[in-house]
Parts: sequence; C-alpha cells; structure tokens
Amino acid sequence: MSETLKIQSSRFGELEIAESSIITVIGGILGFPNDSKFILLEYNPPFSWLQSVENPDLAFVVVNAADFGEEYLISLPVGDKDLDMVEEDSVAVLNLVTVRPDPTTTTVNLKAPIVVCLKNMRGKQVVLDDERYPVRFPLWSAKEGNEESAAGKDEATPTSETQQPKE
Repeated sequence: MSETLKIQSSRFGELEIAESSIITVIGGILGFPNDSKFILLEYNPPFSWLQSVENPDLAFVVVNAADFGEEYLISLPVGDKDLDMVEEDSVAVLNLVTVRPDPTTTTVNLKAPIVVCLKNMRGKQVVLDDERYPVRFPLWSAKEGNEESAAGKDEATPTSETQQPKE
C-alpha cells in the first residue's frame, strides 16, 4: 500500500496524494530545471494539470498526446538510462498547453512532449527533431462555424491560470 502525503497547491489548496503517483521529471521541464516532482490531476477532458509537488505556484495544463491521433507519432526514448525504459513498458506522453486570454489562440507544444515510464513514474521532456511538430500548434480549429479542438474534443474550455516554460 502506498504512503500518502500532503502537498500545497495555490490553485487546488492542500492535496493528499499517494506517494506512488509522483512523477519525477528528470532534468525538469524546459525553463523550470529546478522542479522535477509532479502529480497529474484530472481536470476537464482533454485537459489535465501537471502540478509541481515542490512549488505550490507551478502547474501546467497538459493534454494526452494520444488525443492527436496516429498523425502524431514519436520515437520513445527506449533504453534511456534516466528513464530505465524498455520496449514493453507502458508510457504516458503529455504535451504542454499554452493558454491564452482568447481561448481560440491557445496552443499546444508538440515539439517537446513529456514521456513518462509508468512502471517507475520517471519522465523526461524530449525535444523532437521533426519539423512537422511545432512548439505552438493551434489547439482549436474553426470548422463549419463551430469551435472544436485539434484533439477532437469540443466540450472543454481551457483556463488562463497556468505558468508556461520560458521560450
């Protein structure tokens, strides 16, 4: 049975979390190298929060890379010594969202996803050398006069309360 601990969050107040749910992001997130321990909080699909365990004020809005379909294929860092990941391991791939005051201009970073090996909860932000994947991919696209997300969801509205990596 996993131990629980309490952490503080400026957005969500005090949270009681399972220690086993902490994701250790090796090297931190670009622009935030000193913060490496995070938890994933479900929010409003397709959005979740990646909340820092160490810094109550640091949280990122993220989406699951699987929401972008088969067109968004990345090579997983199998064999990476920091992740201790092998081909058979289950992974989560998260993309950071930059929320803008005008939700229609919200973007997602496809260039630098965070890959998490679920067996050991170690993650790493990987910068992809592929021009098809921009840092600022429009999350919302207009189709037949209605707003819908590039991730295939239209019920969620992102919030503007997020910190983003310095670019």
